[in-house]
Amino acid sequence: MAQMMFESCHATWLFDTRRMRFRRILKGVEVEGHAVATQWRTYYGLELDEHSERFTVVLNPEHTKVLRSWRHTHACTQCGGNVTAELSLEDLQVALG
Repeated sequence: MAQMMFESCHATWLFDTRRMRFRRILKGVEVEGHAVATQWRTYYGLELDEHSERFTVVLNPEHTKVLRSWRHTHACTQCGGNVTAELSLEDLQVALG
């Protein structure tokens, strides 16, 4: 599985670039002691803004439905540098499975 991973302020974004699918692991949300992850979802493009930390996930072939977010950084302008939660290795392995 070809993988890319981005950290945003509220989620860890996992991209399976070979199968063109992604999912998010939500930070600060747990069920029975485990992080909550979305289902794998098809995407049709991933656009990275070369001048900022923003990225756009294209959700349909027509490029009319998108999700926009930004990569969390130490001096994040979106949240002031605060990380909402950390993921365990187990949660990350479950989400990739």
